[in-house]
Amino acid sequence: MPSPPFLWVTRSSPYAFLTGHHLRAAGHEPLIAPVLAIHPVSHESLSKPPDALVFTSTHGVAHHLFDPKMAEVPVYAVGQRTARTARDAGYRNVASADGNVSDLYDLIIARAARGSSIVHLGAAEPAGDLARDLVGQGFSARHVAVYESLDVPSSTLRPALAALPWIDGVLVHSPKAGRRLARFLVECGDLWHGTAFCISHAAAEPINAVTRAPVLVAQFPTENALIALVGESGKHAPSTATARA
Repeated sequence: MPSPPFLWVTRSSPYAFLTGHHLRAAGHEPLIAPVLAIHPVSHESLSKPPDALVFTSTHGVAHHLFDPKMAEVPVYAVGQRTARTARDAGYRNVASADGNVSDLYDLIIARAARGSSIVHLGAAEPAGDLARDLVGQGFSARHVAVYESLDVPSSTLRPALAALPWIDGVLVHSPKAGRRLARFLVECGDLWHGTAFCISHAAAEPINAVTRAPVLVAQFPTENALIALVGESGKHAPSTATARA
């Protein structure tokens, strides 16, 4: 019987362990070695409830202090997991875009009244400037950093380095993780010849730039779609030419 696929999960903690659980349930062997570390950022509490709150990740929900006075404030979340985390935190009026930041933008445009005050609680270095884009559409929007994601030093990735020649695939959950992984692969030279499984084209782009290995992109920017991509690749191993994003 062949060994189960050996897959490196680069996602930040604690959610990397959830991904590892999903992979084990699907018959894979995960290596948990995050390439980014999440740290809270000191920020002032909101002085009054805005018309809406926006979360582009579960970290944004986890790293701000929930105020019971804002339980009924409409919340727009990028995906179902972030929406569920917001509900668990105490928010009662939560809508999910079920996609990426572009889908979230479209959801807000469709549902929120122009001129509404909107606060995006997110990363210190967000992948895009959602608040600026909303201001351009007539909203009173601003971004508040509540956490930051920092590159893990290469010395911390020694378990991944030691296992690299035997790693069949690596899962990448964000563009910033893709950039950190790409730098690590450059440092390692020609040690790895597996497949990169990426949650989006933006996450895949930096890896495509540094390796000839197959780089696959999930059909949707969700954890479930990424796990499904891993499963499908085992059934139909694509060529490098067709796999690259």
